[in-house]
Amino acid sequence: MKKVIMLAVLGLLAVSGCADPYARYKLGPAHDAVAGSIDAMGGIGRWRSVGSIEAIAVVSIYDDTGKAMINEQHQVIKLKRDVILASARTADGSWAAVVDGDGKSKFKSKGFAESPERKAALVESLRTILHRVRGPMNLCVGGEKTTGSERVRIGGQDLIRVPVKGGDAGVNAYYFDAQTHTLKLVTAGADEAGGEGTVTVYSWKMHPNGMAFPDRISVMKIGKHVLVGDEPVLEVNYRKVEW
Repeated sequence: MKKVIMLAVLGLLAVSGCADPYARYKLGPAHDAVAGSIDAMGGIGRWRSVGSIEAIAVVSIYDDTGKAMINEQHQVIKLKRDVILASARTADGSWAAVVDGDGKSKFKSKGFAESPERKAALVESLRTILHRVRGPMNLCVGGEKTTGSERVRIGGQDLIRVPVKGGDAGVNAYYFDAQTHTLKLVTAGADEAGGEGTVTVYSWKMHPNGMAFPDRISVMKIGKHVLVGDEPVLEVNYRKVEW
């Protein structure tokens, strides 16, 4: 009798969604794409347990003329606190910054005085990086909520477009590979060719601990006739990623 009762309880838990670790996030039609993407990155349980990630990042920030400001940065990304700490050496000295997801920041330089324009560009790039490195985890632990799911074809790729609302990053949609559910693109500001906005293009690397992290993040302006344009805004290349 006890065995029958236990089986009945387990059945009810499965039906109610308690056995699904993603049920609590109310992903709706986007459930399979988001859950599949996070599972391929190591699973939501493991990602939620990560306190911080430390890495070396080569960061290129482009101005409106296409000229790049390049820094090799030491970054510490504190996922639970929604904070990124970064520091870099320059020809004149060094700088260090702390930026959180709400846009609050602290910046100090040693040996030189950074111009307000370059300082603002560095801080904004770090805020973007803090958001983008979490990839699909933003849809479970951030303020962004999925509002649907549809198959689309962009640049010869079959993708699943997941529109979102909310959050502080101005994101419009996430695009996942239709077969592997790997996150490929994120749009912000606009979500169609000819719009004023950006597209973040991802390249992922699986690490020995069984968790994936971007090895390259490229933020491009939306093109006039295509979604992913050819004008770069920000590029980040990671190495020596430690958990």
